[in-house]
Amino acid sequence: MAETQTAAKPLIVISSRTGNTMILGHAICDALPGAVLVRPKDLPADLAPYNPVLLGFWRDLDDAPEEMRAVAPRFEGKTIGCFATMGGDAQSPEARDWMAKTAKRLVEAGRGNTLAQTFLCRGRFDPEAFGRITTMMAGRPGLEGEEKRRASDTHPDRLDLEKGAELFRSVFGMNF
Repeated sequence: MAETQTAAKPLIVISSRTGNTMILGHAICDALPGAVLVRPKDLPADLAPYNPVLLGFWRDLDDAPEEMRAVAPRFEGKTIGCFATMGGDAQSPEARDWMAKTAKRLVEAGRGNTLAQTFLCRGRFDPEAFGRITTMMAGRPGLEGEEKRRASDTHPDRLDLEKGAELFRSVFGMNF
């Protein structure tokens, strides 16, 4: 009797501090039939059944959060997509550069992985982080900081979720 091989399924690994990235991750998960969504601490021991792998995280200063950096070396020979949220203008050249560099570092932390796609969108500022920034600026975040916070308060919004889901569906939809 011939053995049947089980098709690989998408794995979505989410690090979310305020819920922004988790909301986006659920939208992407819904767009990829059979996808499994986990937090880094719940990553399965056996990663063989999963490909592609999507890493979702928030901008932690100038990097991905520690828990995402800690699990990235576990991936080998995977096609990886990265998505992130940040409390600022995700379309700025600086933000796009951060996303490209961070995704590359995460993918290269493992062996033989390929970066297939990235997606970055605004997310609400973490109130605790915004408070620390305000304190560092002598109690006044400045007009620019306050404008960034207000502009980010409604994100990720429906359009962000649709754009992220459609992007990864178009890349991984029926090709995994």
